[in-house]
Amino acid sequence: MWHRPERELRILGETRGKDILELGCGAARWSVELARRGARMVALDFSAARLEQARRLMVAAGVDFPLIEASAESVPLPAGRFDIVFCDWGAVTFTDPHRTVPEVARLLRPGGLFAFSNSSPFRSLCQNRRTDRISSRLLYDYFGLHRVEYPDEVNFQLPYGRWIRLFRDHGLVVEDLLEIPPRRDARTTYLTKSAAEWARQWPMEVIWRVRKPATTPRRGPRPPAE
Repeated sequence: MWHRPERELRILGETRGKDILELGCGAARWSVELARRGARMVALDFSAARLEQARRLMVAAGVDFPLIEASAESVPLPAGRFDIVFCDWGAVTFTDPHRTVPEVARLLRPGGLFAFSNSSPFRSLCQNRRTDRISSRLLYDYFGLHRVEYPDEVNFQLPYGRWIRLFRDHGLVVEDLLEIPPRRDARTTYLTKSAAEWARQWPMEVIWRVRKPATTPRRGPRPPAE
C-alpha cells in the first residue's frame, strides 16, 4: 500500500529457482516480475477476466508459467508443491482463513514460507462498513471478527490471537508480523489523505511471515490429569 520496496522489507527472501505460488494474483504483476528473476511461478485467481489480463502481461514480459482459475480455499494442486506461498492483498482478504490457511499448510514443503499482506484488525474495527470512512473510535466487536460485509464485497479478518492459533493448529510458526506505517512523504492511490494520517497512528496494513518447520517439532509429555 505504501510502496515500500521488497529490498527494504525482505519478505520473500531468495526467490531464484524456488517454486512459488501467488494466491489471488489478479493480473499477476508480482508473479511476472518474480518469473523474470528466475522463480518457478504458479499464479491462482478466482476471476477468469483477471487471469486473461495476466496472460497478456506474461506475453509482453516474455515469461510463461501456469495460471489456475480456482479458489484459494480449494487449490487443485498436490501437497508439498511449493517453497513459498504468498499473497499481496489478494485471496487471503477475500477467502475464509479457516479454509485457506489449511490449504497453504498442505501446499508448502517442509521449511516453506507463507507470506501475505492484508488489512489489520484495527482497520476492520474502525472503518465504517457502510460509508467506508475510517474513524478514531472502535466501531465493531473485536472478538466477533471473521466475516466482514461491505456494500460491494465481503472481506475476512480475525483477531490477532485467533490468527496465531490458526497457524499453530496447522503446523505453521509465526516468524514476523510487520505493521507498516506510511512515511511522511508517502503517496497512495488507495486512500484519502485523512486515512493516511490515521495509518500513522494505528496499523492499517500488516504483513505476516509464517513458516512450515523443516522438521516436525517434538511434543513433550502431556501433564497428568487432575
